[in-house]
Amino acid sequence: MSKSFPEILQNSKQLFDTFFDSYTPKLFSPKTRITEACLYSLQAGGKRVRPIFVINSFFEPNKIPQKIDLSNHSVLIASLAVECIHTYSLIHDDLPAMDDDDTRRGKPTCHKQFDEATAILAGDTLNSLSFYLLSLVEPTDGHLIRDLIHILHRGAGITGMILGQMEDIEEEKNPRIANRESKLHSIHEKKTGALIESSFLLGNRLRPDWSEREAVLSRYAKEIGLLFQITDDILDVEGNLEELGKTPGKDAKVGKLTYPSLYGMEKSKSLRAESLNKAITIAKELPSLDHEFFIGLPKYIAERKN
Repeated sequence: MSKSFPEILQNSKQLFDTFFDSYTPKLFSPKTRITEACLYSLQAGGKRVRPIFVINSFFEPNKIPQKIDLSNHSVLIASLAVECIHTYSLIHDDLPAMDDDDTRRGKPTCHKQFDEATAILAGDTLNSLSFYLLSLVEPTDGHLIRDLIHILHRGAGITGMILGQMEDIEEEKNPRIANRESKLHSIHEKKTGALIESSFLLGNRLRPDWSEREAVLSRYAKEIGLLFQITDDILDVEGNLEELGKTPGKDAKVGKLTYPSLYGMEKSKSLRAESLNKAITIAKELPSLDHEFFIGLPKYIAERKN
């Protein structure tokens, strides 16, 4: 019997959380100030959407297990690698030199809970740990580990998330009058979309039939990244601290280039609806991924409140 999107989402998160709770503390032992800072940010909560993307790109439709065993250990390791990279990016994004935020996931940011130097080092730790984790994946073919590292680096490294963050900072300091639309697209395709795409492709690469699905899954992931960012920009205007878990209204305050700032709210919501429909259309093309998750995900992202 086919499961609903909420059931698949819950099962995916439960599987990851079970693995996370049992495996992560071993990575940060013995207890020191830096391991405390890493765990503080990793355990702060969050939707765990990127690990969920990894998991659902790997398992067959409606076959997400409830227990951890050797058959799913590698995909969970890859999921944790993505969550470490994502958490590092949040720690650094909140720093005074970047977006300078005091609240993340409803709690004090890492540099507020500890101090700025500790937060920088905690982010550095989680970044390097991510690639170490990929080295622990069971090598089912001669190029698997290499490919996984390449996929994660493309999403998180100098051509992906890092470059997007740099372009965002440059645009904030020296706004460009011309080519605003292409610059907005470039920033968010890299800053947000690249790691989301990597999450889908990591899970897919662990499958024996990965090459048959990679191109269309990549197209789907790019659209999900766009939808995610448009929704984020809208929530920064319309959301509140309690729901978002972070300070709303900061984008406008510092003059960031966002969808609402460039197009206005009405047009931004129209673009969100357009992206949602496009993602659903692409989802129906996905081979071996005909369950409800990939069709339900765009609506979940567009309707979220945090």
